[in-house]
Amino acid sequence: MRKAWLAAALAATAIPAQAGLDSVRSVPVEAVAPDCLAGSAPAAKPGAVDEKPPVLIEGLGYAGFAPDSADARAKRWFEQGVRLVWAYDEAEAIRSFRQAQALDPQCAMCFWGEAWARSPTLNLQPRDEEHGAAAAAASRAASLSAKLGERDRGLIGALQARLGKAAKFDNRAYMKAMADLARRFPADDAVLVMAADAHMVGARTPEEGAPAQGFLETVLGRNPDHSGAIHYYIHLTDFIDKQRLAERYANRLGKVAPAASHLVHMPSHTFYGVGRYRDAAAVNVAALAAEKAYADKVAPPATEYRTGLAAHNMHFAMESAIMRGDGRTALDVADRFRKRFSTADKGFRPVARAATWYAMGLHAPVRAVMEAPEPAPGQTLMRAMRRYARGEAFARSGDSAGVRREAAALAAFLRGPESRALGNKRIEMLVGIARRVLEGRAAMIDGHFRTATAAYREAMRLQGKAGFGMDPPPFWYSTRRSLAAALLASGEKQSARLQFLQTLKDWPNDPRALFGLAEAEKALGHGEAAANALARAQKLWAGDSDALRLARL
Repeated sequence: MRKAWLAAALAATAIPAQAGLDSVRSVPVEAVAPDCLAGSAPAAKPGAVDEKPPVLIEGLGYAGFAPDSADARAKRWFEQGVRLVWAYDEAEAIRSFRQAQALDPQCAMCFWGEAWARSPTLNLQPRDEEHGAAAAAASRAASLSAKLGERDRGLIGALQARLGKAAKFDNRAYMKAMADLARRFPADDAVLVMAADAHMVGARTPEEGAPAQGFLETVLGRNPDHSGAIHYYIHLTDFIDKQRLAERYANRLGKVAPAASHLVHMPSHTFYGVGRYRDAAAVNVAALAAEKAYADKVAPPATEYRTGLAAHNMHFAMESAIMRGDGRTALDVADRFRKRFSTADKGFRPVARAATWYAMGLHAPVRAVMEAPEPAPGQTLMRAMRRYARGEAFARSGDSAGVRREAAALAAFLRGPESRALGNKRIEMLVGIARRVLEGRAAMIDGHFRTATAAYREAMRLQGKAGFGMDPPPFWYSTRRSLAAALLASGEKQSARLQFLQTLKDWPNDPRALFGLAEAEKALGHGEAAANALARAQKLWAGDSDALRLARL
């Protein structure tokens, strides 16, 4: 979902490499996997033979404007379509707009809505396969537009500009048309939110994209329950790594749109960014429940995109829970992930599936980890992550020899043909990070602290070089934290303190880092600072206190 201007903006704000090698949420990259599943996954095609009719649902959020129809039923379907577009449920939005068209075939905006729902979004690009149907709907809207007011004619015209002259969407033309409409209708919330979206999708430079923030903040200042504005603002503040700006709105979104699973999920991007890992896990568990409730009521046609969003929610829940030591939640969601998704999945989902191994290695009974069967040949990343999970389980047992065996197996993996089969340099680096972490764990258990320091420093270098540009990150924690623990164990107290502080700057409220900071402050004789850091760590931590030993940080 990241566009070029967003990458440039992040590059401009990312901390220098020497200070922030592991600020993985701040560094722009070309995909390992995008944050919320950007891509061109097709929407479901309304009208399939086995398709059940759509259903009107309460709790999908805010609409914001009505169509040119006197038919109350058509109006309800149109408004539901708008809510669903704000919620990035475009396939169901199309079905809602078509229901409105069937009830009032003279409703111009009902056809405009269908064209809008078929257009590119942050999560679905370029969507050129939808161009023909979108153009037909926009043409029909234009043919009925004589009765419309200036704003609605402008919205139709903006979409026609986006459709361009070829069979491809022209997002920049749409951006310019919506910017003009925003200047003409500054009091219209719907126009401003659509203009913000147009800039986020169409801009190529930070300067071109900058108006999006102003549009959204204007709307939220006068309508803090606008679900579309909150949704887009969370995306925007996550792009620029200023999640704190969206926090008060993120707190509201699940209450505003409790039936829209993607909107229930969205606050987790903000919560994770500000260090509210408990809340990030909780809203994703709630999003999974909302998804099931919606499916039970609506039975929407299956799409790869809808399935991918569910995988993303589970990935987010697992990693957020792991960050605070909540093994029960992490293992529960990991089990649900394994049952739901095929091991043959390609693309994004193997990266998400890796988190099931993190959960197991860190929280499942050691015997269960050791008995977990090896994934089949071809499941290359999973075969590597099983080794990592076993290494973490050995570390929990204090078995440094076992940890070293798994680290050596990962080193051999990286030298062999399976590494090349991963097909992605960043995924190779992910395996490399896991290897170096296990080497560090073994060295810490044996008291070889300088060896551990070197291993963790290499893990941190790889994590920074990979620059995973997604939430949650492919590797579950900042390896700088482990480097800090090794430095402290080797007696470099001040260096350790600085590394723990930098970890907390990049990953706020990491309870393990807070515990390490407390130990560093104590070693330096800073009693009050040590007590404060320890109190924060204890408040945030949900796991076993044994996991807070320096050897396991």
